[in-house]
Amino acid sequence: MADIFLSYRRHDSQSATGRLSDRLAAHFGPARVFLDHESIAAGDDFAEAIRRAVGTSVVLLAIVGPDWLTACDVNGKRRLDDEADFVRLEIESALLGGVPVIPVLVEGAVMPTAAALPPTLARFTRCQAMELSETRWNYDVDRLIATLQARFAIESEQAIPGSSGASDGRINFFARLALDLLELTAHPTRLIARQQTGHALDHVRAFMFLLSVLVLGNLAFLLGIGVTSLAEWIAVGVILGVLTLTLLTALLTLAWRLVGTRIEFRQVTLIFAYIYSGSWIGFCAGALLAATGVQLVAPQVFTDYLAIVRTGAPLAQRMAEARTLLENALHGPAAALFVFACLVWGSAVVWTIVAWGAFRNSFGCGRVKATLATVLWAAMLLILMQLAAWAARNL
Repeated sequence: MADIFLSYRRHDSQSATGRLSDRLAAHFGPARVFLDHESIAAGDDFAEAIRRAVGTSVVLLAIVGPDWLTACDVNGKRRLDDEADFVRLEIESALLGGVPVIPVLVEGAVMPTAAALPPTLARFTRCQAMELSETRWNYDVDRLIATLQARFAIESEQAIPGSSGASDGRINFFARLALDLLELTAHPTRLIARQQTGHALDHVRAFMFLLSVLVLGNLAFLLGIGVTSLAEWIAVGVILGVLTLTLLTALLTLAWRLVGTRIEFRQVTLIFAYIYSGSWIGFCAGALLAATGVQLVAPQVFTDYLAIVRTGAPLAQRMAEARTLLENALHGPAAALFVFACLVWGSAVVWTIVAWGAFRNSFGCGRVKATLATVLWAAMLLILMQLAAWAARNL
């Protein structure tokens, strides 16, 4: 899935669109530019591929040429009046899905009026347009590229002038991490789809993103409970997080295969890494609020619990004593912050359900198959948890 979606009519602006696509691909990389048939794999459903590409793109560039508005089919009917017209569907999908639309005027074209468009495209006329003139083509395209980078933070494969130092690389890494976290929070399925370019680097980026989130989450949680030996705790938390992700992914891969979808473990891992990261951040954010409240009321509660853990008491005893400690601390500010923590955890659950749709979008399957795979995965996970609980009690 690409960041920049190019919507155009072949008989209206194919030449200009091709030139623009070449410039954008040279600057941002071919994987970040979607150009209909060139970006659709053989055997894919064309209409479904277009819908998914629009929904997961960062911005849609609507290339408007001289005949964009008046183009007709073989029967003499204007194409924009056809509800199945692909250009109309692309722009409608973007407007309905909240994807920014930039009209790009080429070959002397002008913006159409709202009265000349179908009602579903009326909002298109209120989108700020950019003109690419033949006499100043390179200058206008440079302005468009600058707008895409400044407004939508689309990464470029070209090095930034004067940024060859290691410090610039660290700044870019943390800036990209922050932007990805924001995008993951607001549009999880879009972010996950954009990370699947088909390159081996996709999995490296997903793993690095997961590690960064695990470190941040553990750091926030441990700061909340007042633990000082951060390095040891974070290391243990990261290792447990990676092992948990691996186990969950293996079970989910098996579930998808049982419902008849031929996928690989690495495909599931790539998607699940981002969903797991978002869920973990949500959990840790809520835990930080709850722990901060407890620290305000009873600063020693976590120290007392850690002392109980170090005694090697049975799990049931440790859980009972932990419940007693928390019940004694949950009043006043602690109770108020715990309510907010519950709201954060509830939001994280809703977010996870929405983000889970990334599997269906990426694998191109229906809701029934996706639901069945999820149910099978949950059942296997429940059975595994029951076995683990039995082993803890009896072994």
